[in-house]
Amino acid sequence: MNKNIVACFSLLILCLMHGANAIKCYQCKSLTDPNCGKNVIDANSNIRQVDCDYVAKPNSMEQFMPVTKCNKVITSDKAGIIISRDCHFQIVGQRDDICSVSHSRDVQSCYTCTGDLCNASSAGRLMAYGMMAILSLVVINIAF
Repeated sequence: MNKNIVACFSLLILCLMHGANAIKCYQCKSLTDPNCGKNVIDANSNIRQVDCDYVAKPNSMEQFMPVTKCNKVITSDKAGIIISRDCHFQIVGQRDDICSVSHSRDVQSCYTCTGDLCNASSAGRLMAYGMMAILSLVVINIAF
């Protein structure tokens, strides 16, 4: 009986961790910082890290949800391919994997992730989900 309670409590903690606020993200554009355009950001690079609770929301009349994710957006325009990384500003009612851009650019791809500085690459979300799944299986096996 106690093992079932521990398993349920552990899974509840994992679910609550997913919805936490106060996330930190990399913030850059490949137009002004060539390191931003790399597939993976080197931990020693000087790319700006921001606390999304203190970043100004886009100048818009839309209602945005609290920021709990980071993003990496690949867009294109006359200048070519542009990669940007930032806090993910999600509009109320919008799917959580949609990235909006403020300029007349075509969104080629939009990657969102949860976790501090997770937008260093596009592999972070899959790794996080994999780790959560493994941890859940371990907890369930311990409980039973």
